[in-house]
Amino acid sequence: MLRPTDVYTPGKLPLAPTNVYAPRTRDDAQRKLGKTLERGLVPLVFGEYGVGKTSMARYLRRAEEAAGRLVHIESVAGKSMADVLSQCLEKVGYTVQRKRVSSDSTHVGHEQSGQAKAGFAWLEAVIGSKRTRSQATGQTREEEVIVTSPTSSRVLEVCEANGLVLLIDELHKASDSFSEELANFLKAYGNANCRAFKIILLGTASEATRLVTIDPGIDRLITEIHLRAMDETEACYVVEEGMKSLAIMVNTAEVRKLVDVCVGSPNILQYLCLECAEAAWERRPRVVEPADVANSLRDYVESREARLYRTYMAAIETVGDRRYRKQVLHAMAECEDEYVTMEQIRDGVTRKIGQTVPSSTLSGPLRDLKSPKYGPVLQDVKRPDASGRLANYTVFVDPTLKAFVRLLARKAAIVGEEKV
Repeated sequence: MLRPTDVYTPGKLPLAPTNVYAPRTRDDAQRKLGKTLERGLVPLVFGEYGVGKTSMARYLRRAEEAAGRLVHIESVAGKSMADVLSQCLEKVGYTVQRKRVSSDSTHVGHEQSGQAKAGFAWLEAVIGSKRTRSQATGQTREEEVIVTSPTSSRVLEVCEANGLVLLIDELHKASDSFSEELANFLKAYGNANCRAFKIILLGTASEATRLVTIDPGIDRLITEIHLRAMDETEACYVVEEGMKSLAIMVNTAEVRKLVDVCVGSPNILQYLCLECAEAAWERRPRVVEPADVANSLRDYVESREARLYRTYMAAIETVGDRRYRKQVLHAMAECEDEYVTMEQIRDGVTRKIGQTVPSSTLSGPLRDLKSPKYGPVLQDVKRPDASGRLANYTVFVDPTLKAFVRLLARKAAIVGEEKV
């Protein structure tokens, strides 16, 4: 018999057969991802933090993962393409040792250790050692020099021969040098005409151009896929199908509350559903009650995300008629754009309080939220070349706070507490 933890997996990817996973049908995102890979192109999946980009990609290629052919680079922070390509080689059994060389010679010789010494000017080379078995001699070790330059044809040949799927995640954390190396690698990938070797790129951004360098040499390869927050259909599927598999009854009113309060975040919804399912599991009959939803929300805010709650409470005013710092935060959170203008903030606050608020009134509270005294929880947007800031644009310092502030607004309506 399935238990709630077999179905709902907050904090983990829902890849097991018993885990509930909603196909991402909004904007046809999941089908587009599959079609792009089938055509030998490179999908670039982008969107807000926590909308399920990694889950969708891993779920779609779970067969390759089960076969040991998925290479997931969980973050590119502090990495070079040499690191990425070395991980690909290691996945198929190579023991990789990179060497920085400066000689102009192309001689390859063997040292006493059995490692090869490569002499390629300015390139990084690796010794690829892979065990093979023959009937005559038993185990042997084959060694070859493989250059992990982003344009290395040999690495591409190895990846193609083994049918690897390379999933490069968190491209928003890439250095300038990594972005340049990635562009060169994608050009080489396109020229190699690979059929079995697939590449998927993921990153948190509202615009795909912030993740991959604009280059005519790779633009023909890349298909941008914007994954948005879960819509009502997707979220309802997670609640209803998960509870059904556990033989737990949940009425329409509770389903709608869970769907609304999760603000389109798969992880938040998984957590709330698990809390409700575990509460209902102890009853006969097993039914989700209104109190279960309210209790799951309180637990999520006060326990699971206690750090974010403290950050939020320290940033807002708790007294006063307007509480403009709070209004600014909520207006920022409700914007789908990652980078928000003063005009968008002003319009959001005006809608919230039902009264026109000039930008000049909000400039002080906005400036406060960017100061250490109140976090900072917001910050200016830096130019891509780090030469300064983009005028009139603001972004959350911690992107997880955006969904959390949205959740708080909906929690107040469901739990019946004073809005904070």
